This record gives sequence, structure tokens and C-alpha cells, in this order.
Amino acid sequence: SKGRVIGILQAINKLEHALFDEEDVGLLETLSHQVAIAIENAMLYTQLKDTFLQTASAMAEAIEAKDRYTGGHTKRVLHYSLSIAEYLSLSPTQCEHLRLAAILHDIGKIGVDDKILKKQYALNDDEYEIMKSHPAIGYEILSHVHDLKDVVDGMRYHHERPDGKGYPYGLKGDEIPVIASIISVADTYDSMVSTRPYRKGLDPQIAFQEIVKYRGTQFAENVVDAFVKAYETGTIRKRK
Repeated sequence: SKGRVIGILQAINKLEHALFDEEDVGLLETLSHQVAIAIENAMLYTQLKDTFLQTASAMAEAIEAKDRYTGGHTKRVLHYSLSIAEYLSLSPTQCEHLRLAAILHDIGKIGVDDKILKKQYALNDDEYEIMKSHPAIGYEILSHVHDLKDVVDGMRYHHERPDGKGYPYGLKGDEIPVIASIISVADTYDSMVSTRPYRKGLDPQIAFQEIVKYRGTQFAENVVDAFVKAYETGTIRKRK
């Protein structure tokens, strides 16, 4: 491909032990050219996807850099989300969407004032209302990328609740995409076990019990069940 070898096509045997002739060589050359194009396209797609994931991760880390207490949050939420997904019947495409949505779930915080993000004390009611707008801000940032629709919905709705008491849209039950429900559990668990300037992180077992306690109200039942399995098998750990 373009003067460089990207693979080898090997023809070993021919019927009736006949020798390969020029017609065979021509056929194999034609086939090898087609295979080379397919392989190169696959490689380019993989490189493009990897580049996009790295760019998304860099954007998330840039937001986390504003607040040293949230360092590593995105990576942990991604890990917890994928651990939970192992116990749900998600398709490969849904898992890809989940990976990206988990990386981008807090991207909307780029539109929240630094004074609120970096505050060393608990937020007051007005500040909390502003913070609650970050999923909608994230949607506004990414909604113009058509191919990210399912990814954006996972990010946009990760603070919604099955009982309709979530934000910013008040969705209920099946209105909430499964990848958003997964990120909701992963995000909440990490927030509870992580230390903040105004409070010490909870013991992982207590945070685990809180997630289970709100199964069906704050969190989707099937996602909590998957979370329990991931926690009990040790794939979900508290950060060190």
C-alpha cells in the first residue's frame, strides 16, 4: 500500500499439484490490492478513533486540572462504568458509546465559573443550581457532532433518576438511556468515596450500601444489580 508492505498473502497449494501460472499471479495480485485497501482503511479508522479518545481524555483532564481534589475522577468513573457494564447485556457499540460518554460526562463543567468549581466549602443553593446545569452545557457543546448522538445522551442524562427527581430534565424510568444510568452509579460512587476540602470520603462499604439503598429510586435497578456484582468480585475499588 503506497509503496509499503502492510501484510503478506500466502498461496500454498493448488489443486492436482499443478504449478501456479501467470493467471494465478494476476488474480492474487488483484486480491492483494483489495485486501491492502481494506486493511489500510481499518488501520486508519482505528487510528482516528484512538486520536478522538485521546482528545476527549485531554479535554476531560483539562477540566479536572482546575480542581486538584477531583484529579483522576474521570478515569475512575470510566473504570467503574466499564466494570458495571461487564454484568449487563450491552452490545460492542453500546460499550464504545459508554466509554466515550464516561470520558466526557463532566465536559459541561467547562462552562461553570471557576469560583464554584474550586470552592473549598460546600456549595450554597444558588451555586448548586449553577453546577446542576453542566449536563445541559455539555450537550450544547457536543450536540453539533451528529455521530455522537448516543454518546451525548449518555453524558447529558447521567444525573437523571428513575423516580423523576433528577436533573436537568426530570426524566423517568426507561426515558433514561442505560449508559447514562451506568455513569450515574459510577459517578455517584466515586464522589462518595473521594475526599473533598469540606468532607472526608466515605468508607467504600458505606458508599456501596448507599447505592444499594437507592436502587429503583435514584439508580436503575438492573444497573445497581450489575454494580453489586462488580463490587463483590473486586473489579470496583476505592482510589488510593
